[in-house]
Amino acid sequence: MFRISNLRFDVEGRTIVSLPEYSIRRGQHLLLLGPSGCGKTTLLNILAGLLKPSAGDVAFDDRAYANLSDRALDQLRAENFGFVFQRLHLIGHLSTTQNIALAQTKPRPARIQALINELGLADHSHRKARDLSVGEAQRAAIARAVANEPKVIFADEPTSALDDANTHRVMDLIFQCAERSGSTVIAATHDARIKGRFDTVLEMVA
Repeated sequence: MFRISNLRFDVEGRTIVSLPEYSIRRGQHLLLLGPSGCGKTTLLNILAGLLKPSAGDVAFDDRAYANLSDRALDQLRAENFGFVFQRLHLIGHLSTTQNIALAQTKPRPARIQALINELGLADHSHRKARDLSVGEAQRAAIARAVANEPKVIFADEPTSALDDANTHRVMDLIFQCAERSGSTVIAATHDARIKGRFDTVLEMVA
């Protein structure tokens, strides 16, 4: 699914990420694990096409990012990827339901309602995002990421604000959705609680 070739990312003369060759198979769930500053989020963003490397390239389904226009890369992301960011990027004046709906290329209200119920957000579906607790907002962001049944679910610190019970609930949902749609999960985190969920763990150091 993904092929990395001679990848490097530099900041102010310092190499943050260096990965000569790496591949990720379809359905292979990958965890980028390590402390703050180790480059895991940078690598996640490069794989997602959100950040251009200093050298080398990434290809998704044999489509090299370097050969795509910005518009084509945007379309590739919209059609294939779902995202959960460390900063949740929920729109404060929109409701939980409206925020989740933004991720769908075709409206599917029943799918949204099912996700809201599964994540225990039924009582908050009409609340504005700015009025949600940290944990509720985190769950809403997870629902938005999987609303379009993407081929790849990218998650940056998906459980950082959650207690153990909600960590298990959120990871259960992500992997249930991944199984139903044949999605690959790629996550970056310092949270070793979720390490056992992944087929492959790439441990990174600062």
